[in-house]
Amino acid sequence: MKVLSIGDIHGRSNWVYLTHGGYTEHNLWRTSVDAAGGIDTSDVWDLPLSQYDKIIFVGDYVDSFDCNNVTIKHNLLDIIHLKKTLGDRVVLLLGNHDIQYFIEGQKCSGYRSEMQWDLEMIFTENIDLFTLAYEVDNHLWTHAGVTQGWYNNLLKELNNPNYRFIDIVRERNPQTVADTLNLGWELQHHLMFAVDRESGGVSTWAGPLWVRPNRLINDAIDGVTQIVGHTQQAEVWSTSSKRGNDLHFIDCLEYGSAEGLTLEI
Repeated sequence: MKVLSIGDIHGRSNWVYLTHGGYTEHNLWRTSVDAAGGIDTSDVWDLPLSQYDKIIFVGDYVDSFDCNNVTIKHNLLDIIHLKKTLGDRVVLLLGNHDIQYFIEGQKCSGYRSEMQWDLEMIFTENIDLFTLAYEVDNHLWTHAGVTQGWYNNLLKELNNPNYRFIDIVRERNPQTVADTLNLGWELQHHLMFAVDRESGGVSTWAGPLWVRPNRLINDAIDGVTQIVGHTQQAEVWSTSSKRGNDLHFIDCLEYGSAEGLTLEI
């Protein structure tokens, strides 16, 4: 399986170079898709996206220090259109900048009050198209990453016999890390929103929306390769955690090389 991973968007549309080859190609493709009633026409146009089995966005579609509101909104709608057209071939993860528009009490830097109504409506009307984590063949995608310390705490709390949603947890019986994370997100467990001191919070461990690279490298969850965004990079770079698992950092679309990460899994 060939997978393209795309880092934090933050209002920019340069991701279309990775999927379509450029702005003109994207616009022609979208026009043809709409004319064909939502049917993908990428093969006809011989677009880059045709070579990928999965295209995964790691979140933070909105908020920018230099893109205007109209650009941010239209770009988010273009990404949603891509997901609706390609279905399961596209995975849309959520980032901390996204959830602040539809989860109460989750405000972070870059928040635009004048866009609250628009973005809340877009996210809530399309919430079934988004998820928190995706995993295949021991490769895990989240917005920021998963540390072992945080994950151990989540497992402990989800499986606490006194947890108010314990019956749901037992019924679902999540088998993978992504299954567990997505269940925690669905239940709105407080640990999903944990922010540590490094990012201005008070939690001992940051959750998958907030953890920073140095914490992730030191304590990445064992047994999976992780692909994450959240922290700006000059280019895509890879390293190993102290437990020996591969880590790929891909947040370089906003101010870096604007490249994606291609993996054969």
